[in-house]
Amino acid sequence: MANFDSIIPREGTSCVKYDLRNQVFGTEEVVPMWVADMDFATPEFILQALHRRLNHPLLGYSFRAQEFNESLANWLFRRHALSIDPQIVSFSPGVVTGLMVLTLAFTNPGDKIIVQPPVYPPFFEVPRAHERIVINNPLKFDGERYSMDFDDLREKAPGVRMLILSNPHNPVGRAWERRELEQLSEICIQNDIMIVSDEIHSDIIFPGYRHTPLLSLDKEIGMRSASCFAPSKTFNIAGLSTSAILIPDPQKRKIYNDTLERFHLQMGNLLGNIAFEAAYNQGEDWLEELLDYLHQSVRIATHYFEEHLSPIHLVQPEATYLLWLDFRGLHIPDDELHAHLIHKAHLGLNRGEEFGIEGKGFMRMNIACPHAILEKALESLKNIL
Repeated sequence: MANFDSIIPREGTSCVKYDLRNQVFGTEEVVPMWVADMDFATPEFILQALHRRLNHPLLGYSFRAQEFNESLANWLFRRHALSIDPQIVSFSPGVVTGLMVLTLAFTNPGDKIIVQPPVYPPFFEVPRAHERIVINNPLKFDGERYSMDFDDLREKAPGVRMLILSNPHNPVGRAWERRELEQLSEICIQNDIMIVSDEIHSDIIFPGYRHTPLLSLDKEIGMRSASCFAPSKTFNIAGLSTSAILIPDPQKRKIYNDTLERFHLQMGNLLGNIAFEAAYNQGEDWLEELLDYLHQSVRIATHYFEEHLSPIHLVQPEATYLLWLDFRGLHIPDDELHAHLIHKAHLGLNRGEEFGIEGKGFMRMNIACPHAILEKALESLKNIL
């Protein structure tokens, strides 16, 4: 049984979350609750699989056997009732790398790509870095829950080449429903838009909700899409840089793989492959324990905000271990708020503006940590109000 209450020191391990605090926040005296990795130990069965391989004295060139593809295909069937042909699985070192390769493979400089802010910053950064034009289709917020603005999307869709979808959505925590994805897909089909669906958070779903893979819709949308998966968020193995891109259309898949090889990104790494397979072959029991713990974390945070932090609104997450916090009721300028959180509450959160102008006045908090750390952070937040 996993011990998620264990506090594991991470300093001095070249850990982005902890060892870059001074660079990111100007001080090491913050509880880091920003970058989306967990403070929980990587599951023992993954570590054991890595140890077994490390008992062999050679770590030379390796390839991904058919078991790599099959492990993900079987996982998607068991967890999300999605049946895929393992042959549609392609590799990427990471989902963001996959976004970059897909952008280069299927669009040209000057092409338009739609994103739905507030959204994960690389969705803006990758297209702009390669001279594509980012078109914003902002989500609508009713004060409690976010939804897609389909009227705005219809207006902006003509002439667009690609739409990048966050499914589930980071940072607002929506697990998109089938009817929403069908409406989105219909608009994209009508305008010949390719959808790239980032589904890296698809395993972190809370009770009462479910993940709807884009590929579970009709075949037509599958043939004009690419879906991105990885065990990195679910099992805390982001440092092993191993992800998968699912492309049902054989022609598109060949174009993607050729582009990947053109940048010599196709090899991956041996230990990442082993961890990937172990996670998807053996990870269900551990994941159920994790989901129970994270659901408790959400309940702890929700209760605390209602009782002690009512001027700050917690947007209730349906998915992900990321809380989207609305500080606008405090009427404090963002720079001042950020400084208060760092120097008075000693908390390192993500500024909402990083996710687009629509995130102004918000903060993102990563609660994938022991409850003792979460409760300490919430108390610190209370003390600065």
